[in-house]
Amino acid sequence: MARKKKEVVIDENSIDESVIESVETEEIEKKHEEKEVEKVEEKPVQKAEGNTLEKEKLVDDLTIEGKPIDVPIDESFYKPTTVDVKQIVEDGTYKITQVDLKRKKADLDFGLDSLDVLARETAHWNNVNDKKGSRTVSGIVLSKIFTIFNLLCFGVAAWLISVGAFTKCFFVIIVTANIIIGIVQDLRAKAMIDKLSILSAPTVLVLRDGEQQEIEVKNIVIDDIMILTNGKQICSDSVVIEGFIEVNESLLTGESDPIVKKPGDILYSGSFVVSGICKARVEKVGEENYIQKLTKQARKYEKPKSEIMRSLNVIIRTVGVLIFILGPIYFLKCYGKKFGLDGAWFGSSEYSEAVTTTAGAIIGMIPSGLFLLTSIALATSVVKLAHNKTLVQELYCIEMLARVNVLCLDKTGTITDGTMTVKGLIEYKNETAYSTKQLISAVLNAQKDDNLTSRALEEKFGLGKKLATKKIVPFSSSRKYSITEFDKAGCIMLGAPEFILKEKYSQIESDVNRNAKLGYRVLLIAKGEKIKGDEITGEVVPIALILIEDTIRPDAADTIKYFKDNGVSVKVISGDNPITVSKVSERAGIEGADRYVSLDGMADKDVIKAATKYNVFGRVSPAQKKLLIKTLKTEGNTVAMTGDGVNDILALKEADCSIAMASGSEAARNVSHLVLMDSNFSSLPKVVSEGRRVINNIQRVSTLFLTKTIFSTLLLLFVVIFPFMTTYPLDPGQLYMIDFLVVGIPSFFLALEVNRNRIEGSFIKNVLRTALPGALVIVAFALLTYWVCDPVYGWGDEIVQILKPADIPYLTEYITKYKSSFNYINVSDLSANEMIIKAIRTTLIVISTTFTCFLVLFRVCKPFNYLRGILWTIAITVAFFCICSIPWFFGILPFWKMGIIGSLLLIILLVASYPLMIMLSETKRWFKDRIKNLSDWMGHIEEN
Repeated sequence: MARKKKEVVIDENSIDESVIESVETEEIEKKHEEKEVEKVEEKPVQKAEGNTLEKEKLVDDLTIEGKPIDVPIDESFYKPTTVDVKQIVEDGTYKITQVDLKRKKADLDFGLDSLDVLARETAHWNNVNDKKGSRTVSGIVLSKIFTIFNLLCFGVAAWLISVGAFTKCFFVIIVTANIIIGIVQDLRAKAMIDKLSILSAPTVLVLRDGEQQEIEVKNIVIDDIMILTNGKQICSDSVVIEGFIEVNESLLTGESDPIVKKPGDILYSGSFVVSGICKARVEKVGEENYIQKLTKQARKYEKPKSEIMRSLNVIIRTVGVLIFILGPIYFLKCYGKKFGLDGAWFGSSEYSEAVTTTAGAIIGMIPSGLFLLTSIALATSVVKLAHNKTLVQELYCIEMLARVNVLCLDKTGTITDGTMTVKGLIEYKNETAYSTKQLISAVLNAQKDDNLTSRALEEKFGLGKKLATKKIVPFSSSRKYSITEFDKAGCIMLGAPEFILKEKYSQIESDVNRNAKLGYRVLLIAKGEKIKGDEITGEVVPIALILIEDTIRPDAADTIKYFKDNGVSVKVISGDNPITVSKVSERAGIEGADRYVSLDGMADKDVIKAATKYNVFGRVSPAQKKLLIKTLKTEGNTVAMTGDGVNDILALKEADCSIAMASGSEAARNVSHLVLMDSNFSSLPKVVSEGRRVINNIQRVSTLFLTKTIFSTLLLLFVVIFPFMTTYPLDPGQLYMIDFLVVGIPSFFLALEVNRNRIEGSFIKNVLRTALPGALVIVAFALLTYWVCDPVYGWGDEIVQILKPADIPYLTEYITKYKSSFNYINVSDLSANEMIIKAIRTTLIVISTTFTCFLVLFRVCKPFNYLRGILWTIAITVAFFCICSIPWFFGILPFWKMGIIGSLLLIILLVASYPLMIMLSETKRWFKDRIKNLSDWMGHIEEN
């Protein structure tokens, strides 16, 4: 059993009396009273000056083991040179100073002076932030204009203009408008990202002119003295001069084990500090940094795997290949005989007719607006999220967040608000000459950690006691305790009780568990014999348990309820005692919080089994966090991870969508897709809702674009294959109503609507399932119309013969009058009857196609609300008005002049379109139902 002596209550009003089990010891009390308490005044905090960023508190003067060492300078990369430095003098004028610039061993208490810095900046011996920054304005403009489909559209427009088909080029207006809107939205998004990026930009603490200054990493120069502390990402290759730290180089090597760096050791940019504090001299900057010489894969950073982006790329490649294959073949079919080619398959169309119909086919196949609309929707989402204090560092992570069905939370700083309070002590036998309070204070002074736990301890125990230090082993998330060896007090350990006592943990296990069940985080301060490496050898004696309480965010329960109601499973992953984590999770409303497990010492195969079985995980190492995320992903889940510390980085990198708190470590922010600038967990529902809105709406409007692409592609394919389909039935001008009224304007409004529905299924499958029925109906009607209107195989002659006698000259004159709109008809080579039947065929196809596309829009708008109802009604009303008042503009005849057969056929096509579309949509389910009914029937017969 543990040797209990006394238990001291620090805050009697805030801790339950049942927590305290008093065991008095007069000897220890007297010893503590006799000891003199040294009071050490804290030094005033320096503020960053000049162009540096101001912080509330910078690092105090270092108290580091041993003396700094003299590390030789490597001048192989930075040869001595002479530079002219331009300086501002007191009267506001400039003076030029010639400086013989060479490498310098800066004083560790002073750093470089201002002239040293200016000289190095002049010689471009300064750092270049290797992280990809925000896109430039020119980059945005060029990326929106020079896409393969935009260039194809402008090329087709130029081709049409060359044959005088000016009225067929209005599609360029749509393309141009989409480009302009896309550029404007991306520039807005860039402005918001740049604004927020300044707030979260990585910084580094350096010594210059004898003062600590916090500067942006791009302003680092060769020979700068950096002060590196826990959570900082190393931004330039450097060498440790004084102190020691533990670093994680997983971003470079993929290995997650912390590596101790002592004076003389090299620090590589891209790694990050896990624990400790040191001064390091910058050895390389910019392109000379090690990380710059590695391949991009060496960073182990992957962009979010966007299903939308992948699906759109498949569409681009497929449609692009088909255009470049079918387009030339079709043009050859139309114009082949003019080239001297013989055969029934080749046509003898005029050049202008061949160009117009080929252009119509190509324009119909291009879903150019879809890609621009996707970009617009995502850019708009970025702006909205920025207004909600969320920095989007990777555009397509919005999609991944919208698809998330498992959210993994780090307890501290996420469920809790990032503040901790020491609630009490449970003291055991203390054989040192110092009180528990003095020991804790001395440890805090020696370790100089800056995290939530150390701040809570400092708030309660202060920094009043300083003891001579012989050796320091800093706290690390994998070891879960720190060791400080003092001259007089011996080796003092502070951290997780079970990790410190190991096989002797049973001595105090009941005390730990009892308080953990009350929701307290329990730390142990203990005394060991001596340090060997980074471990204690010999007997470890517990001194006291420290009871710390996390403050639950007031809105945590509502936030977690939101995720529960929206089908997102929430799991808590923490390095703390699992009982404590479970209690905190229960208070926050986590479902299944009573199902918890400790991963301490657990084998990887058991961690994998536990991943889906439990909702609360305690004593989790950084590598185990990563393994949990990876396992959940392999189970088919889309996983998001929140975190704020360096111990979360491996898991953040593994997650489909990583979310960092701005108040957390710089390294965690740098590897995350999203940064919550207000560090507010309650912002997450807004982020998820915005992701769902944009992705659901993109999926919805994609149906409109791809319906047109699919039917255009299939029609062109059938025209190429079947000899009786001599020409493509639609030209660019006849698609205007579809382009503007069905696709262009409605998709813009629908893409910006509120939509919080959970995203299910594959993007491309969902889109094809809704787009394909309408496209197939259009193709089927086009083939039927071709057959009915064919003079040989159908009723072409009969349709013309039953026209009113007065209608034939009227229609002939009508076609001749608007020859430019009817340029798919060769007026000079065709008879009146041939001209009329060709115009009737095109009119039937154009009107039925347009109407079917409106029915697709009707299905997309369901369920109707006020906006969608008005949108659909206005669009179809405008289309009907255009068909009735200016049919010539679209190259079609007045539908009331097509005769009885033509009118009846049009009515049949319009009436049959919606039922046929629904039937095609339900085909899969119909077959499933028939098979089930057949199976049930056969089973019934077998039973009888």
